[in-house]
Amino acid sequence: MLPSIESLGRRLKDPKAYFIFYMYFYPAAVGETRWKEYITKKEGRIGSNTMEAFALLVLVNNYKAWLYEEKKTHKTDLWTEYDTPPSYGKPSIVDKILDGVQFNLEVEETSGPVVIYDIEDKNYKKLQKERVDWLEAFCKTELCIQTNDDVLKRAITDITKDRNTGSEIGAADDIIILKEKAKRKRKLTRELREFTGVSSQGEKKHKGWSDEGMVTFEKYVKAIRKDVEDNKYVAWEKAYRDVMEKLGHSKRPDDDPVQRRERYEPNHSIVYEGF
Repeated sequence: MLPSIESLGRRLKDPKAYFIFYMYFYPAAVGETRWKEYITKKEGRIGSNTMEAFALLVLVNNYKAWLYEEKKTHKTDLWTEYDTPPSYGKPSIVDKILDGVQFNLEVEETSGPVVIYDIEDKNYKKLQKERVDWLEAFCKTELCIQTNDDVLKRAITDITKDRNTGSEIGAADDIIILKEKAKRKRKLTRELREFTGVSSQGEKKHKGWSDEGMVTFEKYVKAIRKDVEDNKYVAWEKAYRDVMEKLGHSKRPDDDPVQRRERYEPNHSIVYEGF
């Protein structure tokens, strides 16, 4: 299952989808050790504005290339928001990945819970419906149709081509054909990268990133900074920490039995004896 990049890019407009970005993609930009330190704290920013913006930029840049690879690997088993709208009789993919919770960032904590676990709660149902309605509308957009045609359907077509080619070649031609296939694959995945792909995307003056990529990065930084200044991140990151704790992903180092185990102390007189 894979949410669309457009779902993740809505950020705090769709905090449940953004939770997936925070859980699976943002930690790679922050680093595993520092990430654990951030989420075990009760308050304070998780990472920084620029870290978050860069993680989002990298995801947007590589998303279609990854989507193509995943579709070729998993074929019809891959369930995405581009080709499986809720009208197909299935729940929203984001609701399937993160089941049994909704985030209501618009409410004051004194008026009601920000994190809602009660599936019968009216706000829970309202937020769930809003996401389904957005997804139904998104699936009719040119952006969604284009990604479905240019990435998902192309991956299925390429699987068929590879299979037919493989049945026609002999052992002697095998190495040459495999090299050509690898070359075509590299070219295609490079073309699918948003900001670090082919030269038609503009001159790469910023360590491989196009001008459009740098403009997008600045846009992300400004949007995140504004939300931080407007105190939207206080409720959001508190809600994220609460759910991560409930899921068991925010144990403190002292709670880890491996960390509590007595460590072996080397004999320095042996290790550092003179030569």
